[in-house]
Amino acid sequence: MVARPTIPIRSCNAGEFSQEMRGRVDIKQYYSAGLAFKNIEPVPQSGFRRMGGSRRIGQWRKPFSAVAITGAALIPGPHTGTKTIWAGTVAGDIAAVLASGLAISAGHATFDVEAQVSGVWTRIAGPFNVSSVSPATRLAALAPGTFVTATGLRIVATFSVSATVSGLTVTASREDGEPLRPRFTELTTDEGDVISCFLTAGVADFYTHAGYVGAAHVPDVTSTMLPDIGFYAEGNTIGIFHGDLRSQRLFLMGASALNDWRTDLWPYDPVPKADLGGDYPKTDDVWDITVRYSSGWEIALQITVNGETPGAITTPAAASGMSPAQWASYCGSLQTALEGLPGLGPGVAVTWHDMGSTAASRIRVAFGGTLAGEEYEMSAMIANTAEASALAYHTQIGKTEKEDLFSVDRGWPRTTSLLQDRMAYARIPAARGALSLSRVGEYFDLNVDAKADNAARLDKLRSQTSETILHVKESNYFFVFTDRATYFIPNRTIERNTPLNFVICSEMGAQPTCEPFELEGQLYYVAINPEGLNMADEGGRQLFRVEESVTSAATSFEADPVSLLASHLVDKVIRSVRQKPEQDLDAARGWLMRTDGRVIVTQMIKSQEINGYCEWIAAGSGAVREVGVDGRNKLWMAIERSGRTSIELYDTTIFLQDTVDASTDLAGKIIDLPYEDGAELWAVADGYVLGPFTVQGGVIDIEDAYSNVLVGRWTAPHFETMPQVYVTPADEVLHRPGRIHTLIVNIADTSSIAVGANGQPPVDIVLHETTDPVDQPMPAKTKQIVVAGSDLPGFMTGTTAVITQTRPGELRVRDIGIGAKL
Repeated sequence: MVARPTIPIRSCNAGEFSQEMRGRVDIKQYYSAGLAFKNIEPVPQSGFRRMGGSRRIGQWRKPFSAVAITGAALIPGPHTGTKTIWAGTVAGDIAAVLASGLAISAGHATFDVEAQVSGVWTRIAGPFNVSSVSPATRLAALAPGTFVTATGLRIVATFSVSATVSGLTVTASREDGEPLRPRFTELTTDEGDVISCFLTAGVADFYTHAGYVGAAHVPDVTSTMLPDIGFYAEGNTIGIFHGDLRSQRLFLMGASALNDWRTDLWPYDPVPKADLGGDYPKTDDVWDITVRYSSGWEIALQITVNGETPGAITTPAAASGMSPAQWASYCGSLQTALEGLPGLGPGVAVTWHDMGSTAASRIRVAFGGTLAGEEYEMSAMIANTAEASALAYHTQIGKTEKEDLFSVDRGWPRTTSLLQDRMAYARIPAARGALSLSRVGEYFDLNVDAKADNAARLDKLRSQTSETILHVKESNYFFVFTDRATYFIPNRTIERNTPLNFVICSEMGAQPTCEPFELEGQLYYVAINPEGLNMADEGGRQLFRVEESVTSAATSFEADPVSLLASHLVDKVIRSVRQKPEQDLDAARGWLMRTDGRVIVTQMIKSQEINGYCEWIAAGSGAVREVGVDGRNKLWMAIERSGRTSIELYDTTIFLQDTVDASTDLAGKIIDLPYEDGAELWAVADGYVLGPFTVQGGVIDIEDAYSNVLVGRWTAPHFETMPQVYVTPADEVLHRPGRIHTLIVNIADTSSIAVGANGQPPVDIVLHETTDPVDQPMPAKTKQIVVAGSDLPGFMTGTTAVITQTRPGELRVRDIGIGAKL
């Protein structure tokens, strides 16, 4: 037997290449890339593996529709202990009850909202907290997609002291209509609770890994705002921001009750003031100069304004003997001299004021007219003698009464971020190129009139610009992303009286709906659609990496595209999130969601120059409509399939998607499954992979009873190598028909694999061995597989090898050896 040499493929870290790269062996990553990485991800050390599955946590919220309440009655009290404080009659399906404006006269209380279902009172949600300090408004909502058919509603409260109730109004709703695509944000509370929030029009729903925990009423959030909503979440607070939305705050009232959320306005204190081009009231800047002199001396008074001086002006006679008319004439000369300064002009008024003394006079300088509304620096001195003195002091500071930068008429900020413990507010409709920074440690204080170094400040890219600041990011430096460019700020610290220096590092702007993210210490962002901000709904088309330039003596940064070899994947991107490595076999991931519901994953390892792309495909022809990573580094997805929706948690330990834990009856039937009729499902039952099954009426029959069953959807992972081409000794590439005749595949912990080549269908590889136990599921295998001869038929130009599966299971490939005749 003659040994046939094979071409090894050990590293797959370049990920999926576009079809344009076929045969481009001159690209150094060619042999570590592939034409398809579908539900396959590179393993940094060697080879590749299947991507994770997902667990169903819930579904999206549909819009609310009102349900009539009759016979509503508030019971004022006084109440002690536990009492019913409100009751009403309903008829129909109830998904949520909004209790608004509940006030109690003393102490504090907790209350529950209950529905009467088949004669039994059932809690919808609660307990909620209320105190005598302020009225409470709470949304009691069942998990999205669920409801109760009720005949009555009531609110039951438990009081700490005797109190009366007032102000309460109650409305009931059911879910109706088409669900709106939700927006995700996460909150890790001070107590360590990790909460995921999915926001739709009018309501925010909250989840933990265990499932749904509660909701909040957000009436001002509309469907048109959702695609471009911004968030800030920290402590017990979630902020919601949009240019057309008066900034909202969701506040978790207590760590012991993750369902108790208060909604109010973001407490700006105060809103920053700015000149937005209006006609504003102005105050004159006024200085007084007290001049003291000895008898018989003419004085030469020299006045300096903002560093400019016209020279000394001498009195026409001895100052001690001058008449009021002479003083008025002298002040006229001073006024003329000041108006001639380059920085002033008409508007200066100089007047004399009698102090009732022959040894002193007061001269007043007022900056009015076109000079009003500003503060000036002024000093005075006697230039010709030591027998006289002049002291200038401010008596009225010039000021322009500017308007609020954020307001109902002017709009509200959409972007927020922390910079050195200052809250940065940007994407401000009234000043698109402005960046408003709060006082240090006081995120709501935007008083730009304060003078201390830790005070709030307002900066602009330029005095006049049409650029819009979209994102602000604190990394090794501060970075600002606009719709036209990317800037870094070399200031190491931010101080009130030191201007920020915006230095351009790229003329490619950022996609407004994609937050910049860091992987392996490097900053990445999705570039905006080349047609500009008005086409942002179409998504961004490239991924850029911002890194420090090593060729410059001064600090500088450059942004370069890193997705050109996978341009077919990184396209139409509208969301980007970062996930840190979970284990040693992981790289840092960036998840990119596209407008068409596809999800692209980029893996980065800086030290190994790894930059690879793959695609996670939602089983069942699903379209991913939202992605986010929570405080435990877990990925959440909102997915749409066949008119139904689900909220799912990505899980690398399973290979099925949209899974639920289930149990069988004695005949092997599983009921009440949350899938549409006709859906193809698989089951992992006590370790055995069973299926496929077609669900009807929420039921599948796996034909035997099992203790632990995981039911879900599945789509086959698919890996395809780059085309094999013949390279001559002169480095010429010949494209001609050839075939792969041998594949040597080293697998690890694999229970299902299919192999194909030369454009022919893959063949399932039998992994069972005679030593396997007959009464247990087949153990996963770690071994070498050799496929050759008649199992790999066919010829084709640019032949490739394919590794996939024909049924679900574990898949991990360490390396591949390809034997080809080209």
